Amino acid sequence: MTNAVAHLSRLSFAAAFAFAVTLGVLHAPPAAAQKWSTAAPIPVGAEEIYGIAAGGKLYVFGGLAPGWKPMGMVFEYDPAVDRWTRKRDMPAFLHHVALATVNGKIYMFGGFELPGKGPAAWAPVSTTWEYDPTADSWRSMAPAPMARGAHNAVVVDNRVHVIGGAGLHPGSKETALHPARPYRALGTHEVFDPATNAW
Repeated sequence: MTNAVAHLSRLSFAAAFAFAVTLGVLHAPPAAAQKWSTAAPIPVGAEEIYGIAAGGKLYVFGGLAPGWKPMGMVFEYDPAVDRWTRKRDMPAFLHHVALATVNGKIYMFGGFELPGKGPAAWAPVSTTWEYDPTADSWRSMAPAPMARGAHNAVVVDNRVHVIGGAGLHPGSKETALHPARPYRALGTHEVFDPATNAW
């Protein structure tokens, strides 16, 4: 009988706790209202652009023209004056890149390029580029161990964790991906250290 009472007590406590949590959630104060406002439009409209902040400004890379032709454009947006400025184009015209900011520099990893010959497709690359927004300059860095695109990059303790993406199947005779055909979804996790330029 004692065990049954103890069990009921635990159930009662669990039910009361769940009720209190629910009550707290339902009666929590509303989040601060967010406000949207119109800003200056980007000078060149395009699909598949990628943005990241550095030094209080927004940088937009990429663009994909018809026929999957990468545009390689770079724009800087300054919210203080609501103005866009065209910057030096990407050194390699790519799309579906991964971006990260470390110590004011922007790092661009992998992505897809248009094959030099044959039908239009998405050829994965393993390149790593460093963009210095202050100097508006690009520098080639150590390539990643794996060629891929459509991946993500996250900074932890000034090192960049590059995760996921899409690539070629092992042993495949294909040299590029096509969105209408099966491709390899990756769970790969690689870490890049900008201080030592090493993976």
